[in-house]
Amino acid sequence: MEKEIPIFVESFFKVSSTMIKQSLYFYYEDVNKNYYNLKATGAISGELELIKNNLQYWINIDDLLLNQKKIQMTIQNIQLHFFADNPEKPVLKFLIESDPFQLKRTKVNTIHLYAQPEEITYPAISSWQILAGTIKAVYSGTEYIINKEKSIVTFYISKGEIIGGNEKIFLMLEE
Repeated sequence: MEKEIPIFVESFFKVSSTMIKQSLYFYYEDVNKNYYNLKATGAISGELELIKNNLQYWINIDDLLLNQKKIQMTIQNIQLHFFADNPEKPVLKFLIESDPFQLKRTKVNTIHLYAQPEEITYPAISSWQILAGTIKAVYSGTEYIINKEKSIVTFYISKGEIIGGNEKIFLMLEE
């Protein structure tokens, strides 16, 4: 049986002054309709729980620091959808939230993500929206664009690119 193959990932972060919320979408090519068949037989809940636990393991290995303090991200929900209702195009959607924190008003805040470097096997986009402030600078080995309002930074990752290492977003809260 052929396994499903990830073909694209989208990640959207929303950063408030007290929390980070992430929506994460994994798009797959599944020619054998494994996910569709699991859903049709009712066996999908066990599979989704395994996937959730596996992803949570990897989230826990990475370090997400806010002003040098580790922030825990926890998967709140996982859902299975099918792109354009095509049973060969499953999409896994994860809703992930941070523990509460408080950004500082009097200095630049630093969001620092450290992950073990690895070669990515699919293209990806990761977008960080700063809801309560503005982006002052970004440090990353990945191509990125900051919007003109300096409230969103979007990273563009190509298939075969080495990702991980250190990425930093520097932001200042609005007065």
